[in-house]
Amino acid sequence: MATKAEKSRVLDVIDGMQEEIVTAVSELVRIRSINPGYPGTDYEAEVGGETRANQYLAGHYRQLGVEVDLWEVEPKRANLAGVWRGTGGGKSLLFNGHIDTVPTGLPETWKSGDPLSGKVEGGRIYGRGSCDMKGPLVSQTMAIKAIQSVGLRLKGDLTLSATAGEENMDSATIGAGDLPKRGYRADAAVVSEPSAPPYPLAVVPVSPGLWWVSVTVEGKASHASTRGETFRAGGLGAEVAVNAIDKGVYLVNMIRKLEDEWGLTKKHPLFKPGHFTMLPGVITGAPHGVQVPFFISDFCTIEYCLWYHPEDSPEAVRQEFENYLHHACRLDEWLRHHPPKVEWKVNWPAYSVDPGHAICQAMAAAHGEAAQGSRFDVPARFAGFYAVCDAAFLNRQAIPSIVYGPGSILVAHAADEYVEINELMVATKAYALLAMDWCGVSG
Repeated sequence: MATKAEKSRVLDVIDGMQEEIVTAVSELVRIRSINPGYPGTDYEAEVGGETRANQYLAGHYRQLGVEVDLWEVEPKRANLAGVWRGTGGGKSLLFNGHIDTVPTGLPETWKSGDPLSGKVEGGRIYGRGSCDMKGPLVSQTMAIKAIQSVGLRLKGDLTLSATAGEENMDSATIGAGDLPKRGYRADAAVVSEPSAPPYPLAVVPVSPGLWWVSVTVEGKASHASTRGETFRAGGLGAEVAVNAIDKGVYLVNMIRKLEDEWGLTKKHPLFKPGHFTMLPGVITGAPHGVQVPFFISDFCTIEYCLWYHPEDSPEAVRQEFENYLHHACRLDEWLRHHPPKVEWKVNWPAYSVDPGHAICQAMAAAHGEAAQGSRFDVPARFAGFYAVCDAAFLNRQAIPSIVYGPGSILVAHAADEYVEINELMVATKAYALLAMDWCGVSG
Protein backbone atom coordinates (compact mmCIF):
# COMPACT_ATOMS: atom_id res chain seq x y z
CA MET A 1 0.00 0.00 0.00
CA ALA A 2 1.43 3.39 -0.98
CA THR A 3 1.96 5.91 1.79
CA LYS A 4 0.10 9.17 1.97
CA ALA A 5 3.34 11.04 1.25
CA GLU A 6 4.07 8.94 -1.84
CA LYS A 7 0.56 9.51 -3.18
CA SER A 8 0.81 13.24 -2.53
CA ARG A 9 4.04 13.47 -4.52
CA VAL A 10 2.50 11.65 -7.47
CA LEU A 11 -0.64 13.81 -7.43
CA ASP A 12 1.48 16.96 -7.36
CA VAL A 13 3.41 15.75 -10.39
CA ILE A 14 0.18 15.07 -12.30
CA ASP A 15 -1.05 18.60 -11.52
CA GLY A 16 2.08 19.87 -13.26
CA MET A 17 1.54 17.60 -16.29
CA GLN A 18 -1.69 19.15 -17.56
CA GLU A 19 -0.15 20.85 -20.57
CA GLU A 20 1.73 17.67 -21.50
CA ILE A 21 -1.42 15.56 -21.18
CA VAL A 22 -3.53 17.95 -23.25
CA THR A 23 -0.87 18.18 -25.96
CA ALA A 24 -0.57 14.41 -26.21
CA VAL A 25 -4.34 13.98 -26.51
CA SER A 26 -4.56 16.68 -29.19
CA GLU A 27 -1.73 15.14 -31.18
CA LEU A 28 -3.24 11.67 -30.96
CA VAL A 29 -6.67 12.95 -32.05
CA ARG A 30 -5.07 14.48 -35.14
CA ILE A 31 -3.91 11.03 -36.26
CA ARG A 32 -6.80 9.62 -38.27
CA SER A 33 -7.53 6.10 -37.01
CA ILE A 34 -11.04 5.39 -38.25
CA ASN A 35 -11.95 1.71 -38.07
CA PRO A 36 -11.55 0.58 -41.70
CA GLY A 37 -14.21 -2.10 -41.36
CA TYR A 38 -16.92 0.30 -40.21
CA PRO A 39 -19.98 0.03 -42.49
CA GLY A 40 -19.84 2.63 -45.24
CA THR A 41 -16.10 3.31 -44.98
CA ASP A 42 -13.48 2.78 -47.68
CA TYR A 43 -11.39 -0.01 -46.18
CA GLU A 44 -8.29 0.59 -48.29
CA ALA A 45 -8.38 4.32 -47.62
CA GLU A 46 -8.66 3.93 -43.86
CA VAL A 47 -6.63 0.81 -43.06
CA GLY A 48 -3.33 1.65 -41.38
CA GLY A 49 -4.70 4.48 -39.26
CA GLU A 50 -4.89 2.34 -36.13
CA THR A 51 -1.25 1.36 -36.64
CA ARG A 52 -0.11 4.96 -37.09
CA ALA A 53 -1.93 6.08 -33.95
CA ASN A 54 -0.45 3.22 -31.96
CA GLN A 55 3.01 3.99 -33.28
CA TYR A 56 2.61 7.49 -31.86
CA LEU A 57 1.46 6.11 -28.51
CA ALA A 58 4.31 3.58 -28.58
CA GLY A 59 6.69 6.53 -28.55
CA HIS A 60 5.26 7.57 -25.19
CA TYR A 61 5.49 3.98 -23.95
CA ARG A 62 9.17 3.83 -24.89
CA GLN A 63 9.84 7.00 -22.91
CA LEU A 64 8.62 5.05 -19.89
CA GLY A 65 11.18 2.33 -20.49
CA VAL A 66 8.54 -0.39 -20.69
CA GLU A 67 8.68 -3.50 -22.88
CA VAL A 68 6.89 -2.40 -26.05
CA ASP A 69 5.09 -4.80 -28.38
CA LEU A 70 3.37 -3.81 -31.63
CA TRP A 71 1.72 -6.71 -33.45
CA GLU A 72 -0.93 -7.35 -36.09
CA VAL A 73 -3.62 -9.99 -36.13
CA GLU A 74 -5.06 -8.37 -39.25
CA PRO A 75 -2.59 -6.69 -41.64
CA LYS A 76 -1.98 -2.97 -41.09
CA ARG A 77 -4.08 -2.95 -37.88
CA ALA A 78 -1.53 -3.05 -35.09
CA ASN A 79 -2.23 -3.57 -31.42
CA LEU A 80 0.06 -2.10 -28.79
CA ALA A 81 1.12 -3.29 -25.36
CA GLY A 82 3.75 -2.06 -22.95
CA VAL A 83 4.73 -3.96 -19.82
CA TRP A 84 6.28 -2.22 -16.82
CA ARG A 85 7.81 -5.07 -14.87
CA GLY A 86 7.33 -4.95 -11.13
CA THR A 87 9.93 -5.69 -8.50
CA GLY A 88 7.92 -8.69 -7.28
CA GLY A 89 5.38 -9.52 -4.63
CA GLY A 90 2.45 -7.43 -5.91
CA LYS A 91 -0.70 -8.02 -7.92
CA SER A 92 -0.65 -7.38 -11.66
CA LEU A 93 -2.86 -4.85 -13.47
CA LEU A 94 -3.86 -4.31 -17.09
CA PHE A 95 -4.90 -0.92 -18.48
CA ASN A 96 -6.73 -1.07 -21.82
CA GLY A 97 -8.46 1.09 -24.38
CA HIS A 98 -9.16 0.93 -28.11
CA ILE A 99 -7.28 3.10 -30.58
CA ASP A 100 -9.82 3.00 -33.43
CA THR A 101 -12.60 5.55 -33.86
CA VAL A 102 -15.88 5.75 -35.72
CA PRO A 103 -16.02 7.94 -38.86
CA THR A 104 -16.17 11.70 -38.39
CA GLY A 105 -19.56 12.22 -40.00
CA LEU A 106 -20.29 15.37 -41.99
CA PRO A 107 -17.57 17.98 -41.30
CA GLU A 108 -20.06 20.82 -41.70
CA THR A 109 -21.95 19.62 -38.62
CA TRP A 110 -18.88 20.20 -36.43
CA LYS A 111 -19.20 23.69 -34.96
CA SER A 112 -15.78 23.25 -33.34
CA GLY A 113 -14.11 23.02 -36.74
CA ASP A 114 -12.14 20.17 -38.32
CA PRO A 115 -13.32 16.84 -36.81
CA LEU A 116 -9.66 15.88 -36.30
CA SER A 117 -8.49 19.26 -35.04
CA GLY A 118 -7.66 18.30 -31.47
CA LYS A 119 -8.76 21.84 -30.70
CA VAL A 120 -8.47 23.02 -27.09
CA GLU A 121 -11.12 25.51 -26.03
CA GLY A 122 -13.21 26.22 -22.96
CA GLY A 123 -11.63 23.49 -20.87
CA ARG A 124 -12.29 20.84 -23.52
CA ILE A 125 -10.35 18.94 -26.17
CA TYR A 126 -12.42 18.50 -29.34
CA GLY A 127 -12.17 15.94 -32.11
CA ARG A 128 -13.16 12.44 -33.10
CA GLY A 129 -11.74 10.06 -30.55
CA SER A 130 -11.00 12.70 -27.92
CA CYS A 131 -13.53 11.06 -25.60
CA ASP A 132 -13.86 7.62 -27.21
CA MET A 133 -11.13 6.96 -26.37
CA LYS A 134 -7.78 8.56 -27.06
CA GLY A 135 -8.03 10.94 -24.11
CA PRO A 136 -8.48 8.04 -21.68
CA LEU A 137 -5.58 6.13 -23.26
CA VAL A 138 -3.29 9.10 -22.71
CA SER A 139 -4.50 9.38 -19.10
CA GLN A 140 -3.52 5.79 -18.38
CA THR A 141 -0.10 6.33 -19.95
CA MET A 142 0.61 9.55 -18.10
CA ALA A 143 -0.43 7.98 -14.80
CA ILE A 144 2.53 5.63 -15.10
CA LYS A 145 4.86 8.46 -16.08
CA ALA A 146 3.86 10.33 -12.93
CA ILE A 147 4.65 7.34 -10.72
CA GLN A 148 8.04 6.96 -12.37
CA SER A 149 8.75 10.68 -12.14
CA VAL A 150 8.95 10.55 -8.35
CA GLY A 151 11.29 7.57 -8.41
CA LEU A 152 8.79 4.90 -7.39
CA ARG A 153 8.48 1.33 -8.68
CA LEU A 154 5.53 -1.00 -8.57
CA LYS A 155 5.75 -4.46 -7.04
CA GLY A 156 3.31 -6.04 -9.49
CA ASP A 157 3.55 -5.90 -13.28
CA LEU A 158 1.49 -3.25 -15.03
CA THR A 159 0.52 -3.58 -18.70
CA LEU A 160 -0.60 -0.65 -20.82
CA SER A 161 -2.48 -1.56 -23.99
CA ALA A 162 -4.20 0.12 -26.95
CA THR A 163 -6.02 -2.25 -29.25
CA ALA A 164 -7.71 -2.23 -32.64
CA GLY A 165 -11.10 -3.12 -33.95
CA GLU A 166 -13.51 -2.25 -31.14
CA GLU A 167 -15.81 0.08 -33.07
CA ASN A 168 -16.69 -2.56 -35.66
CA MET A 169 -17.21 -5.35 -33.13
CA ASP A 170 -14.21 -7.37 -34.32
CA SER A 171 -11.93 -6.68 -31.36
CA ALA A 172 -12.75 -10.12 -29.93
CA THR A 173 -10.51 -11.63 -32.59
CA ILE A 174 -8.09 -8.91 -33.72
CA GLY A 175 -7.94 -6.53 -30.74
CA ALA A 176 -8.43 -6.74 -27.00
CA GLY A 177 -9.55 -10.34 -27.23
CA ASP A 178 -6.09 -11.22 -28.51
CA LEU A 179 -4.26 -9.74 -25.50
CA PRO A 180 -4.45 -12.89 -23.34
CA LYS A 181 -3.55 -15.06 -26.35
CA ARG A 182 -0.48 -12.88 -26.82
CA GLY A 183 0.42 -13.53 -23.21
CA TYR A 184 -0.90 -10.35 -21.63
CA ARG A 185 -2.86 -11.31 -18.55
CA ALA A 186 -3.32 -9.70 -15.15
CA ASP A 187 -5.08 -10.12 -11.83
CA ALA A 188 -7.52 -7.40 -12.94
CA ALA A 189 -8.06 -4.86 -15.72
CA VAL A 190 -9.50 -1.39 -16.14
CA VAL A 191 -10.85 -0.42 -19.56
CA SER A 192 -10.84 3.37 -19.82
CA GLU A 193 -14.05 3.82 -21.81
CA PRO A 194 -15.96 6.97 -20.83
CA SER A 195 -17.96 6.14 -17.70
CA ALA A 196 -20.82 8.60 -18.12
CA PRO A 197 -23.79 8.66 -18.20
CA PRO A 198 -25.41 8.73 -15.71
CA TYR A 199 -22.39 9.78 -13.61
CA PRO A 200 -19.03 11.15 -14.70
CA LEU A 201 -16.07 9.00 -13.65
CA ALA A 202 -18.29 6.23 -12.33
CA VAL A 203 -17.01 2.77 -11.49
CA VAL A 204 -18.68 0.48 -14.02
CA PRO A 205 -18.76 -3.25 -13.19
CA VAL A 206 -21.43 -4.35 -15.69
CA SER A 207 -22.62 -3.82 -19.26
CA PRO A 208 -25.64 -4.94 -21.27
CA GLY A 209 -25.33 -7.50 -24.03
CA LEU A 210 -25.89 -6.60 -27.68
CA TRP A 211 -27.43 -8.48 -30.58
CA TRP A 212 -27.42 -7.18 -34.15
CA VAL A 213 -30.24 -8.90 -36.02
CA SER A 214 -31.88 -8.19 -39.36
CA VAL A 215 -35.48 -8.96 -40.29
CA THR A 216 -36.33 -9.07 -44.01
CA VAL A 217 -39.93 -9.06 -45.17
CA GLU A 218 -40.98 -10.30 -48.59
CA GLY A 219 -43.64 -8.43 -50.55
CA LYS A 220 -45.19 -8.62 -54.00
CA ALA A 221 -44.44 -5.90 -56.54
CA SER A 222 -46.90 -4.14 -58.83
CA HIS A 223 -47.62 -0.70 -60.28
CA ALA A 224 -47.89 2.01 -57.64
CA SER A 225 -51.40 2.89 -58.83
CA THR A 226 -52.71 -0.43 -57.53
CA ARG A 227 -52.10 0.51 -53.90
CA GLY A 228 -55.78 0.97 -53.17
CA GLU A 229 -56.44 -2.58 -54.31
CA THR A 230 -53.81 -3.90 -51.90
CA PHE A 231 -55.22 -2.80 -48.56
CA ARG A 232 -58.63 -1.11 -48.91
CA ALA A 233 -61.74 -3.05 -47.97
CA GLY A 234 -63.10 -4.74 -51.07
CA GLY A 235 -59.76 -4.61 -52.89
CA LEU A 236 -58.08 -7.58 -54.50
CA GLY A 237 -55.36 -7.58 -51.85
CA ALA A 238 -52.46 -9.99 -52.25
CA GLU A 239 -53.83 -11.15 -55.58
CA VAL A 240 -52.40 -7.91 -56.95
CA ALA A 241 -49.55 -6.85 -54.65
CA VAL A 242 -48.26 -6.60 -51.08
CA ASN A 243 -46.20 -3.62 -49.98
CA ALA A 244 -43.26 -5.04 -48.03
CA ILE A 245 -42.68 -1.68 -46.37
CA ASP A 246 -46.18 -1.76 -44.86
CA LYS A 247 -45.46 -5.22 -43.49
CA GLY A 248 -42.09 -4.04 -42.15
CA VAL A 249 -43.75 -1.13 -40.37
CA TYR A 250 -46.30 -3.52 -38.92
CA LEU A 251 -43.51 -5.66 -37.47
CA VAL A 252 -41.69 -2.59 -36.10
CA ASN A 253 -44.85 -1.61 -34.25
CA MET A 254 -45.37 -5.13 -32.94
CA ILE A 255 -41.77 -5.52 -31.75
CA ARG A 256 -42.15 -2.16 -30.03
CA LYS A 257 -44.71 -3.86 -27.76
CA LEU A 258 -42.04 -6.35 -26.70
CA GLU A 259 -39.61 -3.48 -26.19
CA ASP A 260 -42.16 -1.76 -23.94
CA GLU A 261 -42.53 -5.01 -22.00
CA TRP A 262 -38.75 -5.12 -21.53
CA GLY A 263 -38.90 -1.58 -20.19
CA LEU A 264 -41.19 -2.77 -17.40
CA THR A 265 -39.77 -6.21 -16.67
CA LYS A 266 -36.02 -6.05 -17.36
CA LYS A 267 -34.60 -4.34 -14.29
CA HIS A 268 -31.08 -4.02 -12.90
CA PRO A 269 -29.92 -1.95 -9.90
CA LEU A 270 -27.07 -0.31 -11.85
CA PHE A 271 -29.12 0.68 -14.91
CA LYS A 272 -31.80 3.31 -15.31
CA PRO A 273 -35.32 1.91 -15.81
CA GLY A 274 -36.00 1.22 -19.46
CA HIS A 275 -32.35 0.92 -20.51
CA PHE A 276 -32.80 -2.44 -22.26
CA THR A 277 -34.19 -1.70 -25.69
CA MET A 278 -34.78 -2.89 -29.26
CA LEU A 279 -33.65 -0.22 -31.70
CA PRO A 280 -34.81 -0.48 -35.33
CA GLY A 281 -31.67 1.40 -36.38
CA VAL A 282 -31.71 0.96 -40.17
CA ILE A 283 -34.72 0.31 -42.41
CA THR A 284 -34.40 -0.26 -46.16
CA GLY A 285 -37.18 -1.12 -48.54
CA ALA A 286 -37.89 -0.80 -52.23
CA PRO A 287 -38.77 -2.72 -55.35
CA HIS A 288 -35.73 -4.86 -56.16
CA GLY A 289 -33.33 -2.92 -58.37
CA VAL A 290 -35.45 0.23 -58.43
CA GLN A 291 -35.23 3.29 -56.17
CA VAL A 292 -38.37 5.16 -57.24
CA PRO A 293 -41.82 5.12 -55.57
CA PHE A 294 -43.63 4.10 -58.77
CA PHE A 295 -43.74 0.45 -57.73
CA ILE A 296 -45.13 -1.33 -54.71
CA SER A 297 -42.07 -2.51 -52.81
CA ASP A 298 -41.29 -6.20 -52.66
CA PHE A 299 -38.75 -6.18 -49.81
CA CYS A 300 -38.14 -4.43 -46.52
CA THR A 301 -35.20 -5.08 -44.17
CA ILE A 302 -35.06 -3.83 -40.58
CA GLU A 303 -31.69 -3.88 -38.83
CA TYR A 304 -32.20 -4.18 -35.08
CA CYS A 305 -29.87 -3.44 -32.20
CA LEU A 306 -31.05 -5.38 -29.14
CA TRP A 307 -29.58 -4.14 -25.85
CA TYR A 308 -30.33 -6.94 -23.43
CA HIS A 309 -30.10 -7.56 -19.71
CA PRO A 310 -26.65 -8.78 -18.56
CA GLU A 311 -28.17 -11.77 -16.79
CA ASP A 312 -30.03 -12.95 -19.91
CA SER A 313 -28.20 -15.41 -22.15
CA PRO A 314 -27.81 -14.49 -25.83
CA GLU A 315 -29.67 -17.69 -26.74
CA ALA A 316 -32.62 -16.81 -24.51
CA VAL A 317 -32.86 -13.31 -26.01
CA ARG A 318 -32.74 -14.76 -29.50
CA GLN A 319 -35.51 -17.24 -28.71
CA GLU A 320 -37.69 -14.58 -27.08
CA PHE A 321 -37.36 -12.26 -30.08
CA GLU A 322 -38.10 -15.00 -32.60
CA ASN A 323 -41.07 -16.28 -30.63
CA TYR A 324 -42.58 -12.81 -30.47
CA LEU A 325 -41.92 -12.23 -34.15
CA HIS A 326 -43.62 -15.52 -34.96
CA HIS A 327 -46.62 -14.50 -32.87
CA ALA A 328 -46.83 -11.16 -34.69
CA CYS A 329 -46.73 -12.92 -38.05
CA ARG A 330 -49.54 -15.25 -37.03
CA LEU A 331 -51.78 -12.19 -36.68
CA ASP A 332 -51.19 -11.05 -40.28
CA GLU A 333 -52.64 -12.95 -43.23
CA TRP A 334 -49.66 -12.32 -45.56
CA LEU A 335 -46.89 -12.84 -43.00
CA ARG A 336 -48.59 -16.00 -41.75
CA HIS A 337 -47.70 -17.64 -45.05
CA HIS A 338 -44.62 -15.52 -45.89
CA PRO A 339 -42.65 -15.29 -42.64
CA PRO A 340 -39.70 -12.89 -42.59
CA LYS A 341 -36.10 -14.00 -42.92
CA VAL A 342 -34.25 -13.45 -39.64
CA GLU A 343 -30.46 -13.16 -39.68
CA TRP A 344 -28.51 -13.00 -36.41
CA LYS A 345 -25.36 -11.11 -37.36
CA VAL A 346 -23.28 -10.17 -34.32
CA ASN A 347 -23.46 -10.83 -30.60
CA TRP A 348 -21.41 -8.75 -28.19
CA PRO A 349 -21.63 -10.39 -24.77
CA ALA A 350 -22.37 -8.60 -21.54
CA TYR A 351 -19.90 -8.55 -18.69
CA SER A 352 -20.58 -8.45 -14.97
CA VAL A 353 -18.21 -8.16 -12.02
CA ASP A 354 -19.49 -8.16 -8.45
CA PRO A 355 -19.32 -4.55 -7.15
CA GLY A 356 -17.77 -6.01 -4.02
CA HIS A 357 -14.85 -7.43 -6.01
CA ALA A 358 -11.45 -6.13 -4.97
CA ILE A 359 -10.83 -4.29 -8.27
CA CYS A 360 -14.15 -2.43 -7.97
CA GLN A 361 -13.44 -1.38 -4.42
CA ALA A 362 -9.85 -0.39 -5.23
CA MET A 363 -11.00 1.71 -8.18
CA ALA A 364 -13.66 3.39 -6.03
CA ALA A 365 -11.09 4.21 -3.35
CA ALA A 366 -8.65 5.59 -5.93
CA HIS A 367 -11.35 7.79 -7.42
CA GLY A 368 -12.31 9.11 -3.98
CA GLU A 369 -8.75 10.24 -3.31
CA ALA A 370 -8.12 11.54 -6.84
CA ALA A 371 -11.29 13.66 -6.93
CA GLN A 372 -10.64 15.56 -3.73
CA GLY A 373 -10.93 19.29 -4.29
CA SER A 374 -12.40 18.87 -7.79
CA ARG A 375 -16.00 19.16 -8.93
CA PHE A 376 -16.10 15.35 -8.88
CA ASP A 377 -15.38 15.28 -5.16
CA VAL A 378 -18.09 12.83 -4.14
CA PRO A 379 -17.77 9.18 -3.11
CA ALA A 380 -17.36 6.92 -6.11
CA ARG A 381 -20.65 5.97 -7.71
CA PHE A 382 -21.33 2.64 -9.37
CA ALA A 383 -23.30 2.40 -12.61
CA GLY A 384 -23.93 0.12 -15.56
CA PHE A 385 -22.17 0.86 -18.83
CA TYR A 386 -24.53 2.32 -21.41
CA ALA A 387 -23.00 0.39 -24.29
CA VAL A 388 -20.70 -2.61 -24.80
CA CYS A 389 -16.93 -2.67 -24.67
CA ASP A 390 -13.80 -4.80 -24.60
CA ALA A 391 -14.12 -5.52 -20.88
CA ALA A 392 -16.49 -8.29 -21.97
CA PHE A 393 -13.76 -10.15 -23.87
CA LEU A 394 -11.22 -9.75 -21.08
CA ASN A 395 -13.73 -11.06 -18.53
CA ARG A 396 -14.45 -14.05 -20.74
CA GLN A 397 -10.78 -14.96 -20.49
CA ALA A 398 -10.84 -14.88 -16.68
CA ILE A 399 -9.45 -11.36 -16.21
CA PRO A 400 -11.82 -9.43 -13.88
CA SER A 401 -12.33 -6.23 -15.86
CA ILE A 402 -14.29 -3.04 -15.26
CA VAL A 403 -14.71 0.37 -16.86
CA TYR A 404 -13.60 3.69 -15.43
CA GLY A 405 -12.80 6.65 -17.63
CA PRO A 406 -13.24 10.32 -18.43
CA GLY A 407 -15.91 11.49 -20.85
CA SER A 408 -19.49 10.67 -21.75
CA ILE A 409 -21.00 8.30 -24.28
CA LEU A 410 -23.54 11.07 -24.96
CA VAL A 411 -20.87 12.94 -26.95
CA ALA A 412 -18.98 9.92 -28.29
CA HIS A 413 -19.77 9.25 -31.99
CA ALA A 414 -21.40 12.71 -32.17
CA ALA A 415 -20.39 15.90 -33.95
CA ASP A 416 -18.18 18.06 -31.71
CA GLU A 417 -17.03 15.09 -29.65
CA TYR A 418 -14.96 16.32 -26.72
CA VAL A 419 -13.42 15.38 -23.41
CA GLU A 420 -13.25 17.68 -20.40
CA ILE A 421 -9.69 18.47 -19.36
CA ASN A 422 -10.55 18.45 -15.66
CA GLU A 423 -11.98 14.93 -16.05
CA LEU A 424 -8.81 13.80 -17.79
CA MET A 425 -6.76 15.12 -14.88
CA VAL A 426 -8.85 13.38 -12.21
CA ALA A 427 -8.82 10.14 -14.21
CA THR A 428 -5.03 10.30 -14.56
CA LYS A 429 -4.73 10.67 -10.80
CA ALA A 430 -7.16 7.82 -10.18
CA TYR A 431 -5.27 5.47 -12.52
CA ALA A 432 -2.00 6.32 -10.78
CA LEU A 433 -3.43 5.79 -7.30
CA LEU A 434 -5.05 2.53 -8.35
CA ALA A 435 -1.79 1.23 -9.78
CA MET A 436 0.09 2.13 -6.60
CA ASP A 437 -2.42 0.51 -4.25
CA TRP A 438 -3.27 -2.52 -6.40
CA CYS A 439 0.25 -3.43 -7.51
CA GLY A 440 2.03 -2.16 -4.40
CA VAL A 441 4.92 0.29 -4.28
CA SER A 442 8.62 -0.23 -3.75
CA GLY A 443 10.88 2.79 -3.52
